[in-house]
Amino acid sequence: MMPFPIHLTPIQLLLTVLLVIVGIASLRLLRNRLLYRLFFLGIVAVGILFVAIPTIPYFLAMQLGVGRGVDLVFYLLFTGFLLMGVVLYRRLLQHDLIITQLVRQNAIRNATDLKSAHPATRKNRPN
Repeated sequence: MMPFPIHLTPIQLLLTVLLVIVGIASLRLLRNRLLYRLFFLGIVAVGILFVAIPTIPYFLAMQLGVGRGVDLVFYLLFTGFLLMGVVLYRRLLQHDLIITQLVRQNAIRNATDLKSAHPATRKNRPN
């Protein structure tokens, strides 16, 4: 017999299944990134724990001076989404820089003398 019997309500069961799906997807998408995989699996594990035993976020919220466990989870998610937005914006700027450098290199490599390329300025044109 388990010391803490867990009786999942339908919403808890649905959220647990969705979190497991997210965990599996993160494992597949981040195959070669061990640190990211561990990070996402940790988040999924904490999410499943919070869903299965809702008194844990409530207890943590009381210890941190937040009114309810749901508020604590919301604050953590909001902060996480802001951090994700900053990280993604930084990556976007890096990709813009890389693309700009590649386009410049390609333009220099394929540059031709404009005077010799234009048919009106060729020396051997018929009179």
